[in-house]
Amino acid sequence: AIDYGVIKMNIDTDTQWSYWNGIKEFEAKHHDYLQGQMGNPEGKDKPNKKFYDPRAMLRSAELSTITRLQTCFEDLNCVQVCGLGPPGKPENVLGPRRGALPA
Repeated sequence: AIDYGVIKMNIDTDTQWSYWNGIKEFEAKHHDYLQGQMGNPEGKDKPNKKFYDPRAMLRSAELSTITRLQTCFEDLNCVQVCGLGPPGKPENVLGPRRGALPA
């Protein structure tokens, strides 16, 4: 159906799971650092702030979701289309502009 231009994909559940999975994997990877503010495998007086900072877990969730969305884009053949890819070289430029801001 995608070859004929029919594109309907419900990815809500997939993106919810990918977000949760990013947090779950972060917790599994840093489990020993998330048991308290101080003390981890590197020493009982070592701080854990950079591990229990919610931004670190959320970043892991975002990266997991980005990976899932990239897979969706590839499945739907919409990588580097509709402005999603790198910009092309302008073809309708007449030459250097004069007396105005640089183009």
